Amino acid sequence: MATATEPHSTDRQGMRSRLAPTRRRGWKRPFAGVAVVVLGGIVAAWAAGHEDERVPMVVTAHDITAGDVLTDADVRVMHALGVEELDLVPADGAVGERVAVPVPAGTVLTGAMLADTAAWPKGGHAVLAVDAPLGMLPASAREGSSLQVLGAEEGNPLPARLHSLGEEGEMSGSRVIELLVAAEDAAAVSNAVAEPGARLVLMSEEQEAESTGGSA
Repeated sequence: MATATEPHSTDRQGMRSRLAPTRRRGWKRPFAGVAVVVLGGIVAAWAAGHEDERVPMVVTAHDITAGDVLTDADVRVMHALGVEELDLVPADGAVGERVAVPVPAGTVLTGAMLADTAAWPKGGHAVLAVDAPLGMLPASAREGSSLQVLGAEEGNPLPARLHSLGEEGEMSGSRVIELLVAAEDAAAVSNAVAEPGARLVLMSEEQEAESTGGSA
């Protein structure tokens, strides 16, 4: 008589694996990838379509003093949306223009900040460039400081205002500065500062007003 035997455990495991339903990969994955690609294309198309709407604007690279003439180093061009209504300075028209007011670094330049070159300096005044050797100008003087010009020869001191500290001069320690003076004093100041031993004296605003009436 034939004897029935229990199937081996490995046979039972093989039978279960054959009878178990085959798992299918999630159908959502390919569509999710396609959706990401399509969305990226839409964003890129939107950005490309709005690129023309970005307006170039001129921004100051550092602090600018009133009366300074803008150079390439003074400005940089940035682009932004929603600034069409501002009186922006043209990106290719800023260099060479004179600034009418002090402008802090990072400020967007507008037409109101630029000066009419025909109106600078203001009426009755003159701007004089001086190659000031070491020791002629007090180190504590700042742009806008009230000064008096003392020539080596005897004569009355002449009032002036330090408009710009300028750049380093040819001689070691010297600086090419700009003085704002009364137009009628321009020649006298020019002669005085050309004398060896001439000095620029830093004055307080009160002293300057008392001695000159604030003409500079």
